[in-house]
Amino acid sequence: MNKKHILIIEDDTGIQAVTQFSLEIEEDWQVTTALRGKKGLLKAKNLHPDVILLDIVMPDINGLEIIKELQNNQATKKIPIILFTAKAMGNDILKLQNSGVIGIITKPFDCLTLSATISNILDRQCRLV
Repeated sequence: MNKKHILIIEDDTGIQAVTQFSLEIEEDWQVTTALRGKKGLLKAKNLHPDVILLDIVMPDINGLEIIKELQNNQATKKIPIILFTAKAMGNDILKLQNSGVIGIITKPFDCLTLSATISNILDRQCRLV
């Protein structure tokens, strides 16, 4: 059985480490990480993960710009994207949902239920397609 592969694009090393640990332990995901948006774009193009967990606020390129680049690239446009953000409030959530992502996970998050939350988002997306 192949492991699902998730790419985490997150600039906070602490959040990145906790997220990676949680997903590897709870769901036995293959996890690849990127601390910068541009590095994450390159990894997405080269590795074709099953899903991308994407932070919105990063120092080099913001998450919405990354989404646009991924959706405009033939090799990456079908990779499901789940936003991972502390910036989701009211109107922001609607704007983010309309950006083409399949889900939003807000920070702070429960690392004990993170893998189940991601799996539920992916399952819901599969039923819609």
